[in-house]
Amino acid sequence: MRESAASRPTGGSMSSVSSTGGSIDVSTLVSQLIAAERAPTDKRLDAVQGTTQTQISAFGQITSALSSLQSTIKRFDAEGALPGRKATVATDAGYTASATSSAKLGSYSISVERLATAHKLQSAPVGANTQVGYGRLSLQVGNGAQIDVDIASGAGTLADIRDAVNSAAAGKGLSATIVHGDAGDVLTFASTTAGSAGRLTITASGGDGGLGVLATTGGTLTEISPAQDAQAKIDGVLRTSSSNTIADGLDGVSITLTKANPGVSSPLEVANDSSNLKASVLVLVSTYNTALSQMRSLSQASADGKSAGALVGDATPRTIMQGLRGMVSGAYGELSKLGFKTAVDGSLSLDGAKFDAAITADPTAVAKLLGPDASLGKQLRSSMASYVGSGSVLDSRTQNLNKKLKDIGRQRDNYQVHIDQLTTQYRTQFTALDALVTRLQGTSTYLSQQLASLPR
Repeated sequence: MRESAASRPTGGSMSSVSSTGGSIDVSTLVSQLIAAERAPTDKRLDAVQGTTQTQISAFGQITSALSSLQSTIKRFDAEGALPGRKATVATDAGYTASATSSAKLGSYSISVERLATAHKLQSAPVGANTQVGYGRLSLQVGNGAQIDVDIASGAGTLADIRDAVNSAAAGKGLSATIVHGDAGDVLTFASTTAGSAGRLTITASGGDGGLGVLATTGGTLTEISPAQDAQAKIDGVLRTSSSNTIADGLDGVSITLTKANPGVSSPLEVANDSSNLKASVLVLVSTYNTALSQMRSLSQASADGKSAGALVGDATPRTIMQGLRGMVSGAYGELSKLGFKTAVDGSLSLDGAKFDAAITADPTAVAKLLGPDASLGKQLRSSMASYVGSGSVLDSRTQNLNKKLKDIGRQRDNYQVHIDQLTTQYRTQFTALDALVTRLQGTSTYLSQQLASLPR
């Protein structure tokens, strides 16, 4: 495991080395010598590793900021560089409308002749426990598949029929419900499909014939909501729709009918809407300023000189900043006409009123400046591709720094091999020395004993 110098023991006094009792503290002595040996190298590698990691992080921050700017620039591809469209109608017009960028500017006259309604049929009232009959009911929604419902003898109340129909017709475009009234209960069949395509057809067959009252032909059902298509007139031209939304009556305009008012027209105005375009331009200003600020803070020292950015002295952020500011300066005349302003530090701002006036005068002004085929637009897209992404300037710098980290790791591994060998060498030498000291102490003790036994 690779450690920084801060986590490793440092060299110090060897006063703990002791031969008291005839032995040397080999482990302590070796540890102190190794710590003293490796301290300078660890300190150097730790410093280089820390600086490299900080630089990688800094380039990551710049890459993130420039990627955001690149994404913002792409907003002005194709229709994104043009104003949108807005549809305006009176609050009591009986309809609402929305427009896409393909809608044609102009005023249109709309009248809501009728709304689309879903088919709904209701039986005559009967008692809750009355047996209507038994046999087979066959139901069909529009031209859909026939749904056969068998009603058994003795299971022919309205509730029985409702449950059987709902079970057989689940998810097939119709439902049955019971309404409890003063005169009795009524069974209601409702189509879930609006318009003529959702018309209900019910036939009865077999059994005791009692279910015939629920047939659409010859029965006693009452139509309480017709299977009716919506109709509206657009500049006097009749348009029919199976739903209350007319999406193809006018190119790029969707009209939703809310209230019928036959013969009464209300104007629909389709005009330019620069709000989304303006919002995109403001995001461009913000991401541009953020990118410049990020690079500036990482490549400069503080005013008091006490701190410095991680990339002080690195030419990469300065080169990118100069490139961006150069492109903006080169197109400043056109940018100024759109309300862009530049500050001393190169940051941008937008005069909203001037921008609105410019777009009103020329809806294609942004496209002419920032679109993919415009001069500045091409420069920005080309430059951003060279700054970020695979093989870009920042990608190459980051890859080189990561290689440097790997090289530091290899240096640590190689140095550790040297340290391991040196540790073994020291341990062998001092173990031998310890053995020698022990033998000498034994000899000294023996001689002392012999001398003590001599006659005085």
